[in-house]
Formats: sequence, C-alpha cells, structure tokens
Amino acid sequence: MGGESRWLRTYGGLVVFSLAGSLFSRLSQLDPGPIAPVTALLTLTVGCVAALGSYRCLPALAGVLTLGAASEVCGLYTGFPFGHYAYTDRWWPTLVLLGGHRFPVQLPFAWLLMAGGAFLAMPAKLSLLPRAVLGALLAASLDLVMEPVMVGALGYWRWVEPGPLPGGAPIANFVGWFGTSLLAGLILGSLQPSEDERSAPYQNARLVLAGHLVLTMGIGAIDCLPG
Repeated sequence: MGGESRWLRTYGGLVVFSLAGSLFSRLSQLDPGPIAPVTALLTLTVGCVAALGSYRCLPALAGVLTLGAASEVCGLYTGFPFGHYAYTDRWWPTLVLLGGHRFPVQLPFAWLLMAGGAFLAMPAKLSLLPRAVLGALLAASLDLVMEPVMVGALGYWRWVEPGPLPGGAPIANFVGWFGTSLLAGLILGSLQPSEDERSAPYQNARLVLAGHLVLTMGIGAIDCLPG
C-alpha cells in the first residue's frame, strides 16, 4: 500500500504541476518547449502505475494494451470502430505509419488508463459482465466529456468526418469506445490475478481517473482565458 500511495501522490503532484504550468504559459505567453510533452508523458506513465499497479496479471494488461493499439490502428486505416480521424504531431512522440498516418506512442497507454482504469474503478463485488458494462460506460462517457479539449486546446487529433457529439466526434466514437472498453474489461476480469492481488484495493483507479478528468478539463478552461 505504501508504494501505491507514493505513486498516487506523485501523480497528483504532476497533475497540479501540469495545470500550474499551463496557466503560467497562458498568462505569460511563454512557450513551455519540451517541458509540456515530457510532463504529459510522465503524468500518463505514473497515472497508469498508480491506477493499475495493484493488478499484476501481466498477460491481461498486455492484452488490453494490444487491443487498444490494434483498435486505433484499425480506426486510422478504416474508420472502424471510432469513425474517421487523424492524429497530429502534437501528441509527442509520434510514429509515422504506412500511408502517412501518425500514431502517438503514448496512445496505447492512455487507452489502458481509460479503459482498464474504468473497469477497475467499478465495485469488485459485481459479477464480471455488469462490471465490464459499467466500466465501458464510464470510459466512453469520460472520452465524450474530454473530447472537445483533446481536439481543441490540445489538438491531439482531428475528425475527418465530424459528427454531432462534443468536439465534432461521430456517434460511432462513443459506440466504439464502449465496445472496445467492454472487451478490455472482460479481458481484465477473466484473467484474474492471485487471491491476494484480487483483494487488493482498486480505489486508486477512481482517483486517477478523476485526476485525469480534472487535468483535461482544467487545460480546456485555461485555454479559454484571454492571452
């Protein structure tokens, strides 16, 4: 528990630092340079450890990472399951795939944080399917709320075929997030760790997701301030 608490405290400190840095940069009109992407990378990494560190079934975590990466690559080339979109070079670092499609290196881990964290945030006393469904609804809803900031203030991606949801997301994006997050929850719930690890507290996932939401919405609010 001590190690998990340290990771959670570090994550909270990075969220505060990120918000303070964004506010300072906005008001001073100074370019943060590499500080911003490096801090974003650290925040995501520490957040994943804080949210999922109690869950030590590596095959399940690897499966969710693979599912997230595969669904995003499929989406870039076909528009399934999220709709037609394209990543920019602002989500550092990025790889350029065949056809010129950009793929942020952090993307699978951000997906793991959202989909995996949402599943673990649900009450452990629930049976697998209801827990996975509720976790998928939470992940899809969080993405829906954060979409305008990710597309607007952060500019991480753009919708090639905009839809009616916040940030120009198509309805397929919500459906796709729900479906893939449901699969992620079923993977995590089916490949259970040992009895001791299964009884470990997963409330950190709830706190990390709350911090992720606060950070994203805070950046959106700061972006609206007069420069």
